[in-house]
Amino acid sequence: MRKPIHSDAEIIKTGEMLANQRGGEVSAWDIHKELGGRGKLSRIRDLWEEHTARQEEAKSEAVVLPDDIQVQLSDAMAAFGQGLEGIISGVISRMTEQNIRQFAIRDRDFLLLEAEHATKVRRLEEEITYLTERLEELEEEDEVTETVDPDPAQPAPAEPVPAAAPPAAARKSPNRPVRKTPAPRKAARPAPRAPKPSRTQTQTLS
Repeated sequence: MRKPIHSDAEIIKTGEMLANQRGGEVSAWDIHKELGGRGKLSRIRDLWEEHTARQEEAKSEAVVLPDDIQVQLSDAMAAFGQGLEGIISGVISRMTEQNIRQFAIRDRDFLLLEAEHATKVRRLEEEITYLTERLEELEEEDEVTETVDPDPAQPAPAEPVPAAAPPAAARKSPNRPVRKTPAPRKAARPAPRAPKPSRTQTQTLS
């Protein structure tokens, strides 16, 4: 196995030195440049991240708060929990009241709509009843008309044609001579009037 250029202790020492100088976080790239750019960057990064994680755990275990501070923190956390519960309860109460009002409004609208539909249905039923009665009246009138008036489709029976009267000669007895009707007399014409004498004839006679 090939020996690394920088040891683990050297890498960690260089990183701590840079952290003390800068007063902030140090990256594996900073350590790699400080070491002259030599060595495997991935190895430096893994070592430095592992070292910083161990330091954080050690700090959290080493910090021990005084009893009064711990009591104050516990009281503050309890008060915060109670206040949060109150806020959540208030939000839930307001949402519940809002939902109840919305359901009440929906129920009212539904009742109004139901009453409107019931009124329309009642009017339609009244119209249907009226039309049914009117139809029955018209059917009764049609039945009465068919009973009184003859059916126009069937022709009325033809009246019997009277037989022709026999001639007068046929009604007479064959042994009795037929009486002849006298011919009408001609009216006598009046005699023509004599012409009146003219003025010349009157003067001559004078």
